[in-house]
Amino acid sequence: MVLGELYSNALEHGVLGLDSALKHDAAGFALYYQQRAERLDRLQSGFIRMTLQVETVAQGGRLTLGVEDSGQGFDVEKTRTLTPAGNELYGRGLHLVCELSREARWSRDGRTACVEFSWEGVA
Repeated sequence: MVLGELYSNALEHGVLGLDSALKHDAAGFALYYQQRAERLDRLQSGFIRMTLQVETVAQGGRLTLGVEDSGQGFDVEKTRTLTPAGNELYGRGLHLVCELSREARWSRDGRTACVEFSWEGVA
């Protein structure tokens, strides 16, 4: 779920430059996905790089996911301080990533995400 959210954000907001605010109602969703399809068809360049690292640590393990895109980035501090409204149809993704992971951080320019999960071993 987290990797899917990070990938979708990198593609849709980073590489394609789409604005989730369009998804305020059914017509906005339709417009958003129409623009997504059009921009994918016209896409000439751009990238998404993903890294996965699994480590044994102490009495358990850690999985680190990294996702970087070629887009313009976003204002990390501004976005992270927004509280998702329960009735909004968009804007909950980063909050969900933070809630499901041990640690989530973004580069200052908002183009790279690094998310960690950890677990304890079973004896």
